[in-house]
Amino acid sequence: MEKAGLLRQGRHSFVLLGTALVMAGILQVLLSCATVPYVQKEDKVVKLVELINRGGVNEVPGLASTPFLIDGEIILLQKDLSEFWDNLHKAGFTIRSPRVAQNRFATVEDAKYFRDSMEVRTFFKKYTDRDTSLVQVRSADGTFYLLLGREVKGYPRMLGFGGPVQ
Repeated sequence: MEKAGLLRQGRHSFVLLGTALVMAGILQVLLSCATVPYVQKEDKVVKLVELINRGGVNEVPGLASTPFLIDGEIILLQKDLSEFWDNLHKAGFTIRSPRVAQNRFATVEDAKYFRDSMEVRTFFKKYTDRDTSLVQVRSADGTFYLLLGREVKGYPRMLGFGGPVQ
């Protein structure tokens, strides 16, 4: 009888150890999800385009900060970037009937959508990371490319803006 009791205890310990190992594996997988690359939520991109159309980019601190890529030009001064957004709005610029056509992780090869130059490729290498997305927005006014990061005040943070491309 003592042997049977010891065997049951041994099996019970083995089951507990196995359960603990499985739980540790699940926990490790869940914790590693924090490092999964980030892709934009489509409704947040549309909300951002609506903000651009209203001329409100400068109203959200940190939404568009330097260095910032506009088509193939890198804007280094925050004052210049703020003036760009103000002037764009004053000129009546809008993205009419926007729809997200593509939304994926940004890579250095995506520099070609802004300008295929060493300067722009260097920008991508230096300022984009696994939380940066390339979003293609098609509209009545052409195709636009947005280089976006994690959210700032409910909007995707902008690192770059390109277009329209016909």
